[in-house]
Amino acid sequence: MSALPFRQEKPDPNRTRILKLFNVPFTLDPYHDRLISQGYEVANTSTYAEALNYAHERQPALIIVYDETDSGIDALEWLRLQHTDRFSWMATTPLIILADAVRVDMLKHEELPERVIVLQRRADTLNHLTRIVNHLLRGGMQG
Repeated sequence: MSALPFRQEKPDPNRTRILKLFNVPFTLDPYHDRLISQGYEVANTSTYAEALNYAHERQPALIIVYDETDSGIDALEWLRLQHTDRFSWMATTPLIILADAVRVDMLKHEELPERVIVLQRRADTLNHLTRIVNHLLRGGMQG
């Protein structure tokens, strides 16, 4: 696992892009490492502005938001930004929200099949996240 959660890999045009909004400094990031090991290009951002800039420039296939209001990242605010963005494709880009138990119930109301998925952060979340990402990006989305 990486001890540097915000390292940036050199972009590879042949890898599927994932944008991750993660503002928890000095924390191991097993989600990043697992997704890289699965062959994805993962870009870490720590602010809404950075995430929007990356999305506009690179048009990721998936966005992951680490909901952590104490660190300044509120998944509801990101959803609002994503749905009101000037680029219409942003509103349909799949989103996975990783939230703690306290916020999961509130965020579950925002779920949309194959579009917005809320996962509780716990010990088995890493494997569950990997399965969902692979389903969304490699298994094809059924309408």
